[in-house]
Amino acid sequence: MRTLSHQHDEECRMSRTQEVTVTEAKETAPLTAQEIKRQVQLIQEVMQAVMQEGYHYGVIPGTEKPTLLKPGAEKLTTTFRLAPLLHVEARELANGHREYQVRCTLVHIPTERVYGEGVGLCSTLESRYRYRNADRTCPYCGRTTIIKGKAEYGGGWLCFQRKGGCGAKFAEQDLSIVSQAAGRVENTDLADTYNTVLKMAKKRALVDATLTATAASDIFTQDLEDYTPPEVAEAVRTGTVPPQPSLPTVVRQSQPAAGTSNNRVITKGQLEILWRSQRRSRISEAEFNQHVLDTYQIAELKELKQKDVNALLEWLETQQENRLEALERQAIAMEN
Repeated sequence: MRTLSHQHDEECRMSRTQEVTVTEAKETAPLTAQEIKRQVQLIQEVMQAVMQEGYHYGVIPGTEKPTLLKPGAEKLTTTFRLAPLLHVEARELANGHREYQVRCTLVHIPTERVYGEGVGLCSTLESRYRYRNADRTCPYCGRTTIIKGKAEYGGGWLCFQRKGGCGAKFAEQDLSIVSQAAGRVENTDLADTYNTVLKMAKKRALVDATLTATAASDIFTQDLEDYTPPEVAEAVRTGTVPPQPSLPTVVRQSQPAAGTSNNRVITKGQLEILWRSQRRSRISEAEFNQHVLDTYQIAELKELKQKDVNALLEWLETQQENRLEALERQAIAMEN
């Protein structure tokens, strides 16, 4: 004969079983349109109330959506109570190079359920780590202010005073100048970048997982610096300026057809593309003009030769990439 106590225990067990069944059914059921809308609204509210541009996310000129940075991803994982579990794989490459691949799994803290995964890869073979920029140094003052002298002023080399140099002049084949490595050279201090490369791989994996798990890709995006909209590519191909004002920084002028000269000054269309690219790169006009003066020895941009358009656009792109990398480095430094 069952006692009242046994009957009460049985009822409690059945009640708990029903509760677990209902909870599991709710967790496995598809989200409603209203629930999805509330989640998007929550992300937008967190972005407006807690996140700061330049630290939690960065707006790349010429793109519609901001790029989510590591601190911003951490804010979202905290909001949705997600814990990142990281699995790191390191691979040694030739000549001291190293590659890190990181898999980030986001686990819901209250339920221990996996909500999403992301992967990130970073290597010292990436150009920003593999190479460094070397400038020629003046043998007299020690400053990196050496430029090529104009032919009409005797050619050779000059320690440019407008860049803070001493004004010294050197012959065309002066070994103290021409023997120096200049421009992009191989980075011989790769070990100094290992920790940064690892941090970047972890950051990329976390951001990838966060965008996937929170369905935030319609608000944020990732790694847009290499994206060029089709209409911009067509404008570059035809040498025309598109009517819309949203030209991105990353624009390259098409090469001239065979048999034509590219030693003439740039066209109005090319000039407009350069100025728009400068504005959207967030490089100041003064810094831009100084670079043009130092590199091409011309006082006004309209005097630039067509053969130099690509190089100048690539410089603007590099400045943009450096700014984004600086944001990421700053975030890593503050984390540490």
